Amino acid sequence: MVKRSKKSKSKRVSLKQKYKVIRKVKEHHKKKAKEAKKLGLNRKRKVEKDPGIPNDWPFKEQELKALEARRARAIEELEQKKAARKERAKKRKMGLLEDDEKEVNIDERKGVDDSTGIVKARDNSDRAFYKELVKVIEASDVILEVLDARDPLGTRCVDMEKMVMKAGPDKHLVLLLNKIDLVPREAVEKWLKYLREELPAVAFKCSTQEQRSNLGWKSSSKAAKPSNLLQTSDCLGAETLIKLLKNYSRSHEIKKSITVGVIGLPNVGKSSLINSLKRCHVVNVGATPGLTRSMQEVQLDKNVKLLDCPGVVMLRSGGNDASIALRNCKRIEKLDDPVGPVKEILKLCPERLLVTIYKIPSFLSVDEFLQNVATVRGKLKKGGIVDVEAAARIILHDWNEGKIPYYTMPPVRNQGEPSEARIVTELGKEFNVDEVYNIESSFIGSLKSADDFHSVEVPPSHPLNFDETMLEVCDCSF
Repeated sequence: MVKRSKKSKSKRVSLKQKYKVIRKVKEHHKKKAKEAKKLGLNRKRKVEKDPGIPNDWPFKEQELKALEARRARAIEELEQKKAARKERAKKRKMGLLEDDEKEVNIDERKGVDDSTGIVKARDNSDRAFYKELVKVIEASDVILEVLDARDPLGTRCVDMEKMVMKAGPDKHLVLLLNKIDLVPREAVEKWLKYLREELPAVAFKCSTQEQRSNLGWKSSSKAAKPSNLLQTSDCLGAETLIKLLKNYSRSHEIKKSITVGVIGLPNVGKSSLINSLKRCHVVNVGATPGLTRSMQEVQLDKNVKLLDCPGVVMLRSGGNDASIALRNCKRIEKLDDPVGPVKEILKLCPERLLVTIYKIPSFLSVDEFLQNVATVRGKLKKGGIVDVEAAARIILHDWNEGKIPYYTMPPVRNQGEPSEARIVTELGKEFNVDEVYNIESSFIGSLKSADDFHSVEVPPSHPLNFDETMLEVCDCSF
């Protein structure tokens, strides 16, 4: 029989031992406090009292009068500020406060250092995005420049294309016309014809499905009816684009795998394009410009690797105009004057279209239009004053997200422009574009025509250019 140990295995302390420890600790603290009292360590210093002005000082009366005058002046200034605040509050309640006064008050509150800090931070982010663009171009064999089908010229960057051309003869640029479901068939066909005179160009529509994986593709052979095509959230043009890239990889005997860089302005659909080709959400997407912050690699298959690039907009000094906001190159929340771009929208869009979209009565001016939209959408400030800036931001969001439908048609080329037919022919052989274009024509022909589209035609914008001074700084930093 196994003998049990007489020693208890419990780790509990007996009450005798517990109170003994408490007593010892108390005695130790008492001893330490006694020693500190002897040395005078815990003694508080007495605050020296202000002796004031000596009575025998000859200028005491004058100094006291000056102090009293300063005190009275400070009290008077406080009373004036208090009265001014009450007056502004009264005017605000009555709706008489002008926008200029508001801006002056805001500028007074903000320091100069804060504004300069914001500008520096924006410049640093633009330069960081430019460096990521250079990395993508250097690492890629084929560069896809994504354009918005609603305004391809306005979302095209000439300086970006020059960078690709200067990078070397082994770099090939392909234009991708995205969001073709937002424009009529005639516009897509004319833009493709216009762009293919310079470079290879393909049409595309990204998937709008919300699931994380198994994103659908609409086959070109199944795209028969226009209604079915536009109501679907599947991707269009993925098969033709992958065939184009595979043709290029097969045209080289030694190099089997290729790297494809996806570049373009913010919010043209670069990340959505990669997710649609991969058929799952591998990179973050959103309508906010600047969501992609750095270069991201995605392996499409064993032969094709995709590189996602942040949208780069290094504008010149005069680039903070309304046209930049209408291209969604800048966050609408950070716009200093959201009313300016809305004025441009009213110049482009007819009144009847805006009245139908926002369900408001007819208007005669921009202010009346914004007040009507703010009233309908419930954008009111304290005291029931309409928030015109909030209404302007709503309209800009709707413009960028396609709720205000618009499209552009390509301009007429000048006869004196240099022809690039030879370059297009050479690139066409490597990509075998004729075969790809024949497959593409099947689903482009099933798009809605201009008669079925309730959208407005606007003049095309001018391509963007980089800020030369920022480019010099970026080149020096490499």
